[in-house]
Amino acid sequence: MYSQRVAKYIVAYSMLLVTLAVNVSMPLFRIYAQRAGLGNGQTALVLASYISGMLPCYIFLGGISDKVGRKPIMLLSVIFAFIATSIITAFPDVYALIFARFFQGISLGLSMGTGTAYLTEILKSEKNPATQAANLASFSTAIGFSGGALATTLLLLQEFTLVPLSYYILLVITFVGLVLMIKLPNLPPIGGKVMRLPYFPDGSFAVNMGIGICWAITGTIIAIVPGQLAHMGLSAFAGFCLVLINWTGAFLQPFIRELNPQKSVKIGFILLPIGFGLIIAGCAYEQFWIILSGTAMIGMSAYGFNYLGGLAIIANLGGAQRARAVAGYMFFGYIGFGIPVILLGYLSDALGIVNALLLFEVVIIALVAYFINKIGTK
Repeated sequence: MYSQRVAKYIVAYSMLLVTLAVNVSMPLFRIYAQRAGLGNGQTALVLASYISGMLPCYIFLGGISDKVGRKPIMLLSVIFAFIATSIITAFPDVYALIFARFFQGISLGLSMGTGTAYLTEILKSEKNPATQAANLASFSTAIGFSGGALATTLLLLQEFTLVPLSYYILLVITFVGLVLMIKLPNLPPIGGKVMRLPYFPDGSFAVNMGIGICWAITGTIIAIVPGQLAHMGLSAFAGFCLVLINWTGAFLQPFIRELNPQKSVKIGFILLPIGFGLIIAGCAYEQFWIILSGTAMIGMSAYGFNYLGGLAIIANLGGAQRARAVAGYMFFGYIGFGIPVILLGYLSDALGIVNALLLFEVVIIALVAYFINKIGTK
């Protein structure tokens, strides 16, 4: 049995492994899709298969680790991550990617709440265990979401291949993680219902819509913008966009925590149309540095100001039903991440990428103008 210090780092490592798996193949999404002759809309559908694995876990299995224990569910989530990486390594094409994304979604859906709760229980003898657990989980997942994509991008710049070395490295370190997890403490389950539906308290709609808009933009950057980068001859650089989205937000989180949550969300709302406008300008004028500037600004909102501020507001509004309210917040976020990008993908096939992004910018401005004044009101 591990000491408390070692156990908390292994749980954080397991959350890192899950999130590394989610985006390790992201720089090759567009390449796989092009080889199969898929357009932007069909590529967006492949991306959304991730949501089809995740949302049922968030909606119907939110209490499963309460019922059966944290350790078995964390082990299961890392096993699903290992399976997903194995699939895309063995069959590097867009059709295998559908199954890989589905298993990645299950892995993430099972692990996020379970991992944070597990860390909290391991740290129960420490001061503010919930805060320490949230900070450690936030840091490990922020590194993971971008780290896999960054590793693949850097390796592709050295030598292009459909199966980069990052896939094999991830398989090895995930296997090592599974072995290390065997000796984690098997804490007794706290009990409760497996199914816990999301809860949407009064006053939460504007905040929930805010994270939905943020993550709709990040989904667009992942699924649609790489098509324009391919046109610019920069397919291998797509991973840098995802790195900036996640890491700029993660970098700002320690500073944002001290802000008034309502003010934080409003700052995030203001950044969204500015950042997306920069992305459109970068695509239109084929200037990669402008695209990167826009993705960094979107990251400040989507995983910084809007995310943390919104999470604090929802946790406060949820009261005794805080866990279910946060599940509702994440539900809106992932619906935004998966659904609008499909429509936008087909629009970009019909109108061109830049025109479709311009149309989306108009929608973003309208939604931000409406919801920014709704924050903090019932």
